[in-house]
Amino acid sequence: MIEEKIPKENLSKYFDHLIDKTYKILPLKEEGAETLTSYLESFLCELLGNKGLNICLCDDPKYITVINTIQYLITENYSIATCKKEVFKCIHILEDKKVKHFKAGDLHG
Repeated sequence: MIEEKIPKENLSKYFDHLIDKTYKILPLKEEGAETLTSYLESFLCELLGNKGLNICLCDDPKYITVINTIQYLITENYSIATCKKEVFKCIHILEDKKVKHFKAGDLHG
């Protein structure tokens, strides 16, 4: 299994990377960046691929919430305030997943 070959410390650092990528959505929205949609689409691909890599995320409803939220940010019109609320919701979920699955050493949820 792939995740058994990846040290939990590396997966923990990877979740930091996901959190940083989630936070990056805010300035892109605030600046009205033309690249926001393509950034979100690429990020969504990564999140979906991550579900296959990490067993502990496969059926996790909160992780699926992050995926659904990013999909919403791709397809809908929304204010900066809504973007901020949704981004911080996703960050909170990812931080919780990191602590639960990788810092505690429980790679299988």
